[in-house]
Amino acid sequence: MYERRDAAIVTVGSELVEGLRVDTNTAQVARDISRFGFAVQEAVSVGDDVALLAETLARLASACALVIVTGGLGPTHDDVTRDAASAALGLPMHSDPRLVGFLEPFVARHAHPKSAERILSQALVLDGAEVLWPSTGTAAGQIVATPAGQIILLPGPPHEMRPMLTQALGRFTSQRAEARELGVTGWPESDVQHAAQSALESFEGIQLTILARPGDIRVLLLDEGAGEAELDRAAHAIAEKIGAACYSTDGSTLADTVIREASARGLTIATAESCTGGMVAAALTDVAGASQAFLGGAVTYSNASKTRLLDVSPADLTRHGAVSREVAAAMARGAKEHFSADVCVSVTGIAGPSGGTADKPVGTVWFGVLSSARDGMETQELVTWTGASREAIRARATARALDLVRREVIGA
Repeated sequence: MYERRDAAIVTVGSELVEGLRVDTNTAQVARDISRFGFAVQEAVSVGDDVALLAETLARLASACALVIVTGGLGPTHDDVTRDAASAALGLPMHSDPRLVGFLEPFVARHAHPKSAERILSQALVLDGAEVLWPSTGTAAGQIVATPAGQIILLPGPPHEMRPMLTQALGRFTSQRAEARELGVTGWPESDVQHAAQSALESFEGIQLTILARPGDIRVLLLDEGAGEAELDRAAHAIAEKIGAACYSTDGSTLADTVIREASARGLTIATAESCTGGMVAAALTDVAGASQAFLGGAVTYSNASKTRLLDVSPADLTRHGAVSREVAAAMARGAKEHFSADVCVSVTGIAGPSGGTADKPVGTVWFGVLSSARDGMETQELVTWTGASREAIRARATARALDLVRREVIGA
């Protein structure tokens, strides 16, 4: 077993406590530090108030072996973390000449003296602190010793915070194997949990966590003494138990998996979307290297655009309606005609909250797939998610469309 050490996470910014921005840093930090035996006892967001933040940092620094603070290190008037940490720890600050030199080119871009002053404030370092140099942005991080351990100050923007966090954690020895993360789609959360627990009955030293979003479930296996090999065996056992609905065992997203599998087989993909409004294409193009497999997509929200861009017959639209097997099939054919992709998927549905009927309630979604990967085989599928929100219906439809493509690509 590993040594457990208490930790705390503080995210700084009035935009967080006022609900103007969602905090994603806490989850990232908590997962990353767990490998080193740190157990988060408290996670708190604090507004841009020097006194309140100083009080919070002083309390946590005396109680926890590790305190990680993100945010409040930039050049604006509300970036108060350095001042608060100085007050909390009773440490004066000095201007680091190396950071001044680093910041001077940025100062030169601003004419107003106050702007220059604010930018150079990022060179202030607590006495005795170790500087963490930024790989992106201008805000440096700091590592400061505390009576109970240490406090690490990191910038708030995730793309600045994450590489600096990795750099800071390099001083610790990993006590646990990296978590295994499986992706599952098309199953209810409770069924996934039951299957995972059943598969884990013969394993020890593994903590199971299920994270569910509409259309996508993540199965996390955390090392509680099992080690690398046992985690791999456990992940394989769960994947075997769940079967084709388990699309990855390495943390990949569904879109990652689609692009990787299609690229490996030399297959191309195109999309034709209505109710998802381009969400399927967006998910695919979020993946680096998507151009190896994804050719393009059409967002045809109106009936007129379905006819004009995808050659959907006006007669089919009138006779069957936009949300129908016939129109889903025609949309997939239209994508094939215009993009010449190996696998074409279409989505047309009623996301709500209005627009439903007795025959086609809100949540009714038709999918069409045309696959030259299987000799031009056409399939259509109807799914109805009654009682779900518009956001959830669109997210589930996006996940289902991606999974239909995945299954065509791998022949599942």
